[in-house]
Amino acid sequence: MKVLMHVNYCEGKGELNSLFKYANKFGYDGVELRWKYAFDDLTQEAYQEKVAKLKNAYPHFEIVFVGCVNFCRGNKEGINTELVKYLDFLSWAKNNCDTKVMNFFTGALVCSASDYWSFHTQGSAIAFEADYDNSANGLQKIGESAAKLGIKIALETHNNYLHDTAKSCKKLMELTNHKAIGINYDHGNIHLHKNGESIAEVFSLLKDKIYYAHLKNMVKPVGLDGYFPTRLADGEINIRNIVEKLKSSSPCPMVTLEYPCSGDTIYAMQKDIEYFKLI
Repeated sequence: MKVLMHVNYCEGKGELNSLFKYANKFGYDGVELRWKYAFDDLTQEAYQEKVAKLKNAYPHFEIVFVGCVNFCRGNKEGINTELVKYLDFLSWAKNNCDTKVMNFFTGALVCSASDYWSFHTQGSAIAFEADYDNSANGLQKIGESAAKLGIKIALETHNNYLHDTAKSCKKLMELTNHKAIGINYDHGNIHLHKNGESIAEVFSLLKDKIYYAHLKNMVKPVGLDGYFPTRLADGEINIRNIVEKLKSSSPCPMVTLEYPCSGDTIYAMQKDIEYFKLI
């Protein structure tokens, strides 16, 4: 199983070179990036050119990108425009970065009347059947293009989206019914959801559709909303249990380590992969 570094260890203006340098230095097998660049030092075209050059400099690296098309609630014209852009990017990623897996989202589902941290009142909790149908139809189109390129599309289990819990993911996968479309299993996000499933329940529902995984850890303060991010070994999620199950019962060839914290990320890069290699 290959292990990648998430861009959130080293993200910002002018940080791409450092991201690849540190990932290589500490023994990662690649990186996960965003498909749209958010900083003003590079245009989107220049960003893609730079990533392609970095792939050439680190040819052994796996590069995953995260993208989104708002299939749930987007208007038809907007969806069509974004879909064309995404499929173009998908082809670019394969041809320039030999990308094998893409992280993906189908558009946010947020209830403005709810508090941000009340995840159980948003996402799949406010979804209509049309959201599932629209997402499944859109994913089938992406799946056809991805299959021709030899790419797997993995929807991240993420709060405030249709695919937030294992149960909603299973329903969406059954409706989509495409071999190229699966799940990016992020238990940290499920752990924060009031109705989130246990690790055992997730694998019972999704194991044959888990194509990719994010690993991060945290501590939830008793009686308070939110969480304290920790390094991989130090939180309350049993990362070892997840990795052992991924290795034994799912078609997951790679995982990405995450550190959504503003602390000493370079130290965390080193310690997190050291811990992962002990598992």
